[in-house]
Amino acid sequence: MTRTLLTIWEDRRGDVLLALGAMVCALVGCAVWFGWSPWNGGGYHRVAGSDSVIAAQVVREVEALPTVTGVPVVAPVANLDVSADIARRVNALTPFARGPNPAARPFPWAGSTGDRAAAEACLAAAAYYEAGSDPLGQAAVVQVVLNRVRHPAFPKTVCGVVTQGAERSTGCQFSFMCDGSLHRRVPSPAALTMAQATARWALNGGVFRAVGGATHYHADYVVPRWSGAMDKVLAFHRHLFFRWRGPAGAPAMLQARPQAGEAPRGLAALSAMMAKGEAPVATVSTDPATAVAAMPADAAVPVVASGAIVRSDEWRGIFYLYLDPADYPGRFAIKAVEVCGKRQTCLVYGWDKPERVPVAVTEARPAGVLFSFSHRGDEQKAMWDCARIRRDKADQCLPGTVARVDPPMTAAL
Repeated sequence: MTRTLLTIWEDRRGDVLLALGAMVCALVGCAVWFGWSPWNGGGYHRVAGSDSVIAAQVVREVEALPTVTGVPVVAPVANLDVSADIARRVNALTPFARGPNPAARPFPWAGSTGDRAAAEACLAAAAYYEAGSDPLGQAAVVQVVLNRVRHPAFPKTVCGVVTQGAERSTGCQFSFMCDGSLHRRVPSPAALTMAQATARWALNGGVFRAVGGATHYHADYVVPRWSGAMDKVLAFHRHLFFRWRGPAGAPAMLQARPQAGEAPRGLAALSAMMAKGEAPVATVSTDPATAVAAMPADAAVPVVASGAIVRSDEWRGIFYLYLDPADYPGRFAIKAVEVCGKRQTCLVYGWDKPERVPVAVTEARPAGVLFSFSHRGDEQKAMWDCARIRRDKADQCLPGTVARVDPPMTAAL
């Protein structure tokens, strides 16, 4: 019997090996077809078969970020040459970093008045040109800028961070400084006022908590060469936010102190427009608890801080807030995002007086609201009563209210 089996093996060995090889190839083909592909340091993620090939190509092409004495070197901005559709698919392959993404510490301004004015102009420019009239997008951009100021890899002034790379032919860290946007897109007074308000909010200690310690971001339709070497921590408004991997991205790295000598290079015209007399923005507390604690103990009337939740139905994710009309309007949206947290479905409504908040909490939009915010899946929508809150975009106005659109500023940037 043994002799017979050996004879059969010798006679049919080639056929058996060929069959085994075909089986292995078939298994590998099935794995590729069902999308098992290596990505981001050895992880595996299920994607479409063609996307796994793209992901493998990106892994090979992404440049490792060099370091100097343990601090990453900020590389020139360079994107892979892929279409927007492929970029979105590749970006979807990148997993979110595990573990917490703690909010950054407040950045209350402690410098001179002159330096603050320059820093405010640079922050406002980044807010407007990077995020348009989206108050949440503006807050996210401003938070990244301030995180960079505190990180040892970046310049130690706000303006230095915003204008970094403008002197290089390889491109700016913030594209608007190099792509001609400063000359093509002159902001309207309303847009400039809102961007300035975002900057003031942040320099007064406001924190956009969702961004955490992120120091980088990019639109979802591009793939920067640095993205594969960093941790993705947030997807927000079609943008992805990142921090450096390992110790370089730890919260302890955001400890550097800003330096004096703010210089808005290339942004002097915008700074001059802001100094000409835009309407002042109310200085408000960034923490409702702080505002309440600051009131006299014997106050005759109970005080409700702007942003406070008056009523809610947390199970359904519906919240009724009091919002002070004199507060920075963009903070209404920021507060709404904080209230909703990680809920996939959430509704937030705000009134200009606590006593106007209805007793019954309902999913239907109540009457007389000053502001509303809805979050359903990946879609978010913030709307204001444009008869009382000045906005320059019609799609940001509650039904029945009209945006006030001003002509662009006449000064050339």
